[in-house]
Amino acid sequence: MSRTQRLVLLGLAVAVIAVAGVLIGTGGSSSTKSSGPVAIEVKNARPVGGVKDVTFKKGGTVDLSVHSDTADEVHFHGYDVHKDVAKGGTVRFRFPASIEGRFVVELEEHKQTLANVTVQP
Repeated sequence: MSRTQRLVLLGLAVAVIAVAGVLIGTGGSSSTKSSGPVAIEVKNARPVGGVKDVTFKKGGTVDLSVHSDTADEVHFHGYDVHKDVAKGGTVRFRFPASIEGRFVVELEEHKQTLANVTVQP
């Protein structure tokens, strides 16, 4: 194998390792700082694009909607708000961000986390 071929293979190996590190590090989740509405889509009882990490500012408004192809109850823990979502339906959570902390939004019956919501000062 020539020196050029070895360098190309080494470059490809480094790229593969870097991409794997990014994928493992994020755990398939996405992060959003929000001052506006956040939408989560659920397919086959799982959040499309992975579990979302969302941050709202205390004193602002939590505004999060869930569109689901699976009927279930969506539970916004901490604020203790529950809403039933029909198959193919959408529910919206809109309320004052009055409690600081980190809260889970879950598809209750499926025990599937949809979002980790942080309300910060």
